[in-house]
Amino acid sequence: MGGYGQLYPAGVNVAPPLDLPYLAAYLFEKGVPVEVLEAQGLDLNVDQLGGEIRRKIPGEAKDILIVVRVALCSLDWDLSVCRAIREAAGPVAVAIWGSVLPHVANRVRQELSLEYIIHNEPDETVYELAIGRAEESVLGLHYRRGEQWFENPMRPLTKDLDKLPFPKWEFLPYHRYAIPRSSAAGPLPFLPMLTSRGCPFGCHYCPYPIGQGLPFRFRSPENVVDEIEHLVKDLGIKYILFRDPMFSLRQNRVLEICDEIRRRGLEFKWKCETRADCLDENILTAMAAVGCDGINFGVESAQVEIQANVGRKPITREKIIQIVALCRKLHIKTFCFFIIGLPGDTTYTILETIGFALRLRANWIQFTAASPLIGTKLRDWAVSIGLTGDDEYSYRNSHEAMIGNENLSKAQVEALHRFALFLQRYLINRGGILKDDNRRGLLYGTARAAANFSADLCAKAIFAIGRMKFERSLPVASQAS
Repeated sequence: MGGYGQLYPAGVNVAPPLDLPYLAAYLFEKGVPVEVLEAQGLDLNVDQLGGEIRRKIPGEAKDILIVVRVALCSLDWDLSVCRAIREAAGPVAVAIWGSVLPHVANRVRQELSLEYIIHNEPDETVYELAIGRAEESVLGLHYRRGEQWFENPMRPLTKDLDKLPFPKWEFLPYHRYAIPRSSAAGPLPFLPMLTSRGCPFGCHYCPYPIGQGLPFRFRSPENVVDEIEHLVKDLGIKYILFRDPMFSLRQNRVLEICDEIRRRGLEFKWKCETRADCLDENILTAMAAVGCDGINFGVESAQVEIQANVGRKPITREKIIQIVALCRKLHIKTFCFFIIGLPGDTTYTILETIGFALRLRANWIQFTAASPLIGTKLRDWAVSIGLTGDDEYSYRNSHEAMIGNENLSKAQVEALHRFALFLQRYLINRGGILKDDNRRGLLYGTARAAANFSADLCAKAIFAIGRMKFERSLPVASQAS
């Protein structure tokens, strides 16, 4: 969720926290003693985490800084963990950072276990704190003295990403991280990478511009492939998930990265996220030739008018169909995301989007509900027309309907979203059953093809029945295509 975090049920694959090893590497390179406790990867509960902290901190130790990353979806829980850490660690300083913090300042300032709140990228701010620089001179820092908080100016975003050290995965239990089934069929040693930061498109629903900024900052192809080589040769990584908001924004850079991967003879699989209009056959062919076997696409709505309503540079259905078909031809799996209930959506436009998602024949799809995440322009819009309150505690997630829009009630959006989720879970994605395009063998291939054919027929039939039901029972503000 662009740095805002996302809640998953217990038992799913553990997702590596990319910013933690970046911070650890920055401090390590500067000569600051640092340890990382990645509690999720280590499978530690709060009591066990407290025990690990007590074990690692000498009895008479002072001037220790504990830095905790927090997320929007789990903010209250994260702050309760900070209290537990403070109780376990004794007289230490506790700092938090996370993309959402500028937008929940009133909430976090109530937390007495905290001394520091860090905004924007944490690396240099934490370093300056760690070496004892005067609090009032540290950019990007909020600090508490007694019961009063003081706010320093924001720190500019890092521009030269090539100067940053590679993430220090050795400080984390990286062997425990597993790639989701939508990316690879079996367990593969995998890690994420970030080759750029920022997204200049600024879609109103998206937290990426909040967490990383609008300016697109990118690493050189040589620097990118240096890190790939380190992951593949030194850490034994077989699959890399590029977490850039817009991996192919600079298409020549992508071609240069592919050329450098081929020149060095590096063999691994990889996946990225980008826009369909930032790709063509030449680029996709180059990507496929050096191991790209998956791309995530944000489609959001089949209607270009709805896309434009939320500040998104529209992408036509024809372009999306063309790129997904090219990916299919090149054996690149596609994962397409759609949003139900955006501003301007009606019953008709949502059904058009669901129908388009079925016809697109992407390998995987995901339907989320329009969510007014704190700090986004979508939230400002929802507050302005009374769909949600201007309250920091109204935390949002995108896996259930939270609001309606100017045409539909929350209950109507919820019903349409549930319908879309049924098609997604049981017919298109099928829980990963018979979805492995990489598995060889005549028997499995025949079974997979039969499952795809049957699921496609069933999805179209159920969609047709559902469409008739919704068009009869829900108001349709516009029947114009």
